Amino acid sequence: MTPNTFALTGFRPFLRKELSDWWQSRAALVIFLVVAALGAIGTLAGRIDAAAGDTPGAADLAPIMNVLGARFEDWILFAAIFASIGLLTQERAAGTLAWTLSKPVSRASVLVGKWIAGVIMLGIFAIALPLTVSVVVATASYGALPDLAAVARFGLLLLTVPAFFVALNVATATRLNSQAAIVAIAFGVFAAPYLLSAFAPAIAEVWPTSVAGMAGGFAMGEAPSVPSLAVWAASIVVLGGAGVAILNREDL
Repeated sequence: MTPNTFALTGFRPFLRKELSDWWQSRAALVIFLVVAALGAIGTLAGRIDAAAGDTPGAADLAPIMNVLGARFEDWILFAAIFASIGLLTQERAAGTLAWTLSKPVSRASVLVGKWIAGVIMLGIFAIALPLTVSVVVATASYGALPDLAAVARFGLLLLTVPAFFVALNVATATRLNSQAAIVAIAFGVFAAPYLLSAFAPAIAEVWPTSVAGMAGGFAMGEAPSVPSLAVWAASIVVLGGAGVAILNREDL
């Protein structure tokens, strides 16, 4: 097999292996517990303010508004970055990456498999299950079931966070072995629109990470920005292509 190929040889067994590795490492369980706990606390914000003596308005006690206002985008961001920094570097350091590539598995399959497995596991354990916990907490605390369709739309757009940052970290790891450097780049990319907003607001508005900021509005019926979604999708394709191209040149 020539290394300079984008063919997904051996993709299915490798994806099964990646999903199994996620589960056996219990990283997904830890992510769920942390994100669910932080999300539940955020969902209780209206009740916490009321207990502190504030007089909440009707919107402050609306179940759906407390779910949407629980800052899930922040918790998912941290989960996505820190859960994916070692997806490639740990295997490279342990020598298992070279062993895997000695099998009938293409390098493109390795990167795409790691990305899809990461998005699936984070989608389940950092988004779907924590949001379910938040719905239960909101129902018990505010006396009504949140709009489940709105919650589903919210979670769907939040999925763009792990999709982008897993792609970024995996692509970066094809060049860098330092997890600290990978984290620094990820947070630099996250912070970039805040810096760009001062002198290049048009770029900041379509930055790939801007899509998550539209999740609350999308949940309530607003249409997300098509240019932002297009840039987000294009950035994942570019990161994937660059990662495969770089890894194909590596002598493992």
